[in-house]
Amino acid sequence: MLTLVIKMVAEKMTELLQKHFGLNLYEARAYVALVGFGVLTPAELGSVSEVPAPRTYDTLRSLEKKGFAMSQPGKENKYRPVHPKVILEKYIEDWKKLTKEELEAKEKAKEELLEMMAPLMESEVPKYGAERVWVVRGIKNLVVKMKEMFEEAESELLLGDNGYISVNLAKEITGLVDKGLAVKVLVPKEILKAVEKTKVYDYYKDGKLELRVVDKLEVPMAVTGDQVFFVLEDPAARVFGYEPQVWIKDFRVANIFREKFNELWEKGQKP
Repeated sequence: MLTLVIKMVAEKMTELLQKHFGLNLYEARAYVALVGFGVLTPAELGSVSEVPAPRTYDTLRSLEKKGFAMSQPGKENKYRPVHPKVILEKYIEDWKKLTKEELEAKEKAKEELLEMMAPLMESEVPKYGAERVWVVRGIKNLVVKMKEMFEEAESELLLGDNGYISVNLAKEITGLVDKGLAVKVLVPKEILKAVEKTKVYDYYKDGKLELRVVDKLEVPMAVTGDQVFFVLEDPAARVFGYEPQVWIKDFRVANIFREKFNELWEKGQKP
């Protein structure tokens, strides 16, 4: 029983070293063995761990290169572990530094790209090519497209929402209100409690935007200017978060959806 417990603990340590500290399976097993036994030769490592004998030499050299072990030259090299507290804390500090540098590099690259792409976006060349109809799938792409629409909105936003946009893009929606746009949000009763916890509802209570509730919203939609974005019913795709949404840039289609929204709005009730 004790042997089983020790093995389970060793496997957990190996898993954590692999997942969070950049070691592969054999390296993690070797480091756990070194911590447990103190000093080992490659041959000894093969006998006390699950590192295959032909791999013990290169595994220990790799551990040393990564800073997890130190070697003592001799007739047969011996290896001891760098103290876990020392190496794990050093790894995290190095990771923080690299992450900060990478984040700064990405921010700089973003600014450079935005500056270089601005003339292209402002040119007379259609931004979306000749096509004015696109199918968008997945939550991530939905969010990207909605934010893009919000950026281009000039006077109003009509949002018939099944819950996700109002809750997860509340900051962007209220930002439109702050810019002076007229915003109307229509939601089904079943998600009202979730909306009440958002900034959208705070703005409604302060009279900054309009909010109404309907029993059921069959077609979630967003309308602004000559753009419309709506969700197609696909229960099977919804299970996998891959429900199709359609974006159309055409004032005639946008007006049809605007009329449909206003019909639903008239049937809605204030919370």
